[in-house]
Amino acid sequence: MNIRMLSIDFAFKRLPRIVRDVSQKLAKKVELKFSGLSTELDKTVLEKIVDPLVHLVRNSLDHGVETPEQRRAKGKDEIGVINVNAYHQGGNIIIEVFDDGAGLDHNKILEKAREKGLVEEGEELSVEQVQELIFQPGFSTAITVSDVSGRGVGMDVVRRNIMDLGGMVEVASEPDHGSKFTIKLPLTLAILEGLMVRVGGQIYILPLLAIVESVQIKNEQVNAVAGKAEFYQYRDEYLPVIRLHEIFNIGTEVTNLEQGLLTVVDTGSKRIALYLEEVLGQQQVVIKSLKKNFHQVQGISGATILGDGSVALILDVPGLVQYHTGHVA
Repeated sequence: MNIRMLSIDFAFKRLPRIVRDVSQKLAKKVELKFSGLSTELDKTVLEKIVDPLVHLVRNSLDHGVETPEQRRAKGKDEIGVINVNAYHQGGNIIIEVFDDGAGLDHNKILEKAREKGLVEEGEELSVEQVQELIFQPGFSTAITVSDVSGRGVGMDVVRRNIMDLGGMVEVASEPDHGSKFTIKLPLTLAILEGLMVRVGGQIYILPLLAIVESVQIKNEQVNAVAGKAEFYQYRDEYLPVIRLHEIFNIGTEVTNLEQGLLTVVDTGSKRIALYLEEVLGQQQVVIKSLKKNFHQVQGISGATILGDGSVALILDVPGLVQYHTGHVA
């Protein structure tokens, strides 16, 4: 594992030249600052994180940092600052890209979303929901198409690439104080921190990073829609319930929701509730790829060999949501 670990400096090296070239093109003055250059992560993760990182920095340059004239008018230093930080947190690596620019224009984002039909007229959204809109496919607030922005290759690609690595990306923004994008990644793709769960006679591994909490529920907390789809009332929202034994066609006598558990998981764009029979405990597992020996199965990201020699499949939460959505629709 140590041989696979490389310094994140490898991914950061491309950024100074991009910042210099793009800032000249946009007539902006920008200073790029790094911290955590010696932070190490898996070689595979490192190679795949370069493109999302470049996109986030270009995004900060184009949409975030203002021109020298605009910054002076706001009483700011005419040189904008983009910070790129990396550090370890538990079994994850956190990469932050934040600037001291204009921040996200919520009104502009909402207007564009209504224009594209993503939000109904008169529909009220929270600040967090508005900020999440920038991750919608093809979404852009750029007025003109250039080689920097407005090409339709947007933040949805960044999020998808990061989620393919088993990570997640979040955004926080404050008007005239800048925006902050936080990427959370597993240190390595070869080892996964997961929760062992049982469905029927099968054991599955649920990635710990995706789990919000597991709850025991009562049947009255679940509402059926059109006799097929089920929704669980989780605090102030209704989450779709995915029964794992139905998706994987596993015979089980435990079908009453009160007999099992609902595990609330976060896919980055939405939350869902997975119905399973039992949680067996937390475990670090070594991921074995299925692609080399078998074809890709939707909802399964790989497999692992347990201590007793049996094979447990690793669940792919975004894939499960996609599969479930397609079949319910």
